[in-house]
Amino acid sequence: MADDASPKPSPLAVPAGASGHPSRHTYTSSGHLGSLLGGLHDLRRNGVLGMFAGGLREAQQTEIPVHGVTYLAVSKLLDFIYTSDIELDLDNVQEVLFAATLVQLEDVIGFCCDFLYYCLDESNILEVHKLANMFGLKQLEAKVHSYILRNIQTLSRAEVYRQLPEEEVLRVLSSEELEVLSEKEVYEAALHYHYSPEQVETDQVCLQDNLRMLEAVRFCLMEKPVLQRFYSKLVDPCPLKESVAWALRYHDQELLQPVLQGPLTQPRSNYRCILAFGGMHASSSAPDTEAAKGSLFQVFHPGWGEWRKLPAAQAPHMSNQGVAVLNNFVYLVGGDKNTGSFSAETCCWRYDPRHNRWCSIKPLRRQHADHCVCVLGEHIYAVGGRDYSHEMDSVERYDPHTDTWEYVAPLKRKVYAHAGAVLDGKMYVTCGRRRSAYLRETYSFDPATECWEACSDGPVERAWHGAATLNGRLYVIGGTNDEHCLSHLYIHFQPSNGDRLCADVDCDDPPLCLSRTVLQVACFNPAYDSWSLVSPLPVGHGEPGVAVLDGRLYVLGGLSHDRGDRGNRTRYVNVYDPEADRWEAGTPFEGHVSGLAACVLPLPLAVLGQARGWPHRCAPKRAFWEEEVDDDDMHNSGYSSED
Repeated sequence: MADDASPKPSPLAVPAGASGHPSRHTYTSSGHLGSLLGGLHDLRRNGVLGMFAGGLREAQQTEIPVHGVTYLAVSKLLDFIYTSDIELDLDNVQEVLFAATLVQLEDVIGFCCDFLYYCLDESNILEVHKLANMFGLKQLEAKVHSYILRNIQTLSRAEVYRQLPEEEVLRVLSSEELEVLSEKEVYEAALHYHYSPEQVETDQVCLQDNLRMLEAVRFCLMEKPVLQRFYSKLVDPCPLKESVAWALRYHDQELLQPVLQGPLTQPRSNYRCILAFGGMHASSSAPDTEAAKGSLFQVFHPGWGEWRKLPAAQAPHMSNQGVAVLNNFVYLVGGDKNTGSFSAETCCWRYDPRHNRWCSIKPLRRQHADHCVCVLGEHIYAVGGRDYSHEMDSVERYDPHTDTWEYVAPLKRKVYAHAGAVLDGKMYVTCGRRRSAYLRETYSFDPATECWEACSDGPVERAWHGAATLNGRLYVIGGTNDEHCLSHLYIHFQPSNGDRLCADVDCDDPPLCLSRTVLQVACFNPAYDSWSLVSPLPVGHGEPGVAVLDGRLYVLGGLSHDRGDRGNRTRYVNVYDPEADRWEAGTPFEGHVSGLAACVLPLPLAVLGQARGWPHRCAPKRAFWEEEVDDDDMHNSGYSSED
């Protein structure tokens, strides 16, 4: 029997007129009936049966009081046990939560946590936080924490903010998931824990005091002029002065910033995005002249459902660049300079997402195009390629501590148009071309021994493809070859018009085999040095960008030879789910593009706020797989680094 005299908790506070809060909600457990029998079986445990054995008081009682639980709460739980439904409202949720915790009805506990979360605001956050701690409800604690992260600006100006536990507030202000547009907002939120908003606004704060919340402020994320003005106002003795001075030194050592990383230099972001740099655009489909000039790059977040353009000063514009991510900085290394004809480059750049800013770093010792770039430890490797005069076996390694490149152990043989990725601390280089031959070779590099070792050959020759690692496997995707060109003895282009095929089988001009798209996707298991084939690509992707986001593999744009021509740039994006071994169409680009350099990076809200959607075109769009190739795209199709 429930103790009806138990004190009833006061109803949860919700401000009047708060229409966004559900005052009552009915929850249903779809899995409850299936687990009921197992729950009854658990009641047969010795501890429960022993209560009713001979010699114990409960064995002689017709009613057994359960103290501290109200009649209403027990009635709600019994209704749920028999019907799988429970109705919660602001008056009963705390009673039900206490009773459900006592008897460990996990479904009801979860429903109570959900209801409390949807009622959560600054008027009751302290009460809900205490409930979570009282009952040890980790899921409710996490929801309260998430609420504070998302509403720090408004919540930090409320009186209840200063009543929250100090450790919880410090954990929030130290989080990379804190949703702020600038670090100045974090600084103000830190001060608001120690002073009222009025005191902060009128500068009635004493920075000479040891204000603990200021430990969470990432001064390095502030712009340098802001820091300089702030530093000039600090008066000794001030515990904050050294932190600001260190942040100024960080800004002064721009090239060393990637190796000066720590908890207070990481960008605040929970938004991991795909970034796509450079590439060659078909002239008629280039969605924005800025893209062709390189003053912006493209960004995709799954929540958007579209690609957006992000302007950035001094952004390089090339194609087939090597791309690497080191300590949340992007490096673009070498590539093709797209100015009328292809020219291999030594230039290298670095992108800082914290401030949406580019800078140049030390150039390569030698020009590299059609190469691959990987990160091993704290170094970046540029592997093989060509300079359009010579194929290369050379490997250069970049040290961000010294901003220098040096030669390390070369490849066993020369190769270009290959792809590389890192798996289990080793770098793998796959396929490519040597002279006119397409390859299926695979080599691995161990930085501990600085030696290259041959691995099993892949299942198909290919070049100008992509590679990525996912779930302990190496995937090789897309590319082209001439393996299935059966009529190559007679196919060549007219000397007078390089865009038209010669149909004369008796012509004495040298034959030319047309490239073909490789749809097979190969998967390498390093534990067994073995390859297998997974679900093939639905369309061709030569010279694609490749990125891994949220456990899925994205293949971006590229050249397609599916129609038997010299290759057309595409706007396709295809996404691979390794669990289901299935490809699905992703969000396509606005324009047709090949030779993108792609990577995944967390972008701060302030930077994401600068991303703009492409202007809508007046003409209705076809599904991208139904598009016809226009004349301009055909004209530009042969202009790629593919031979």
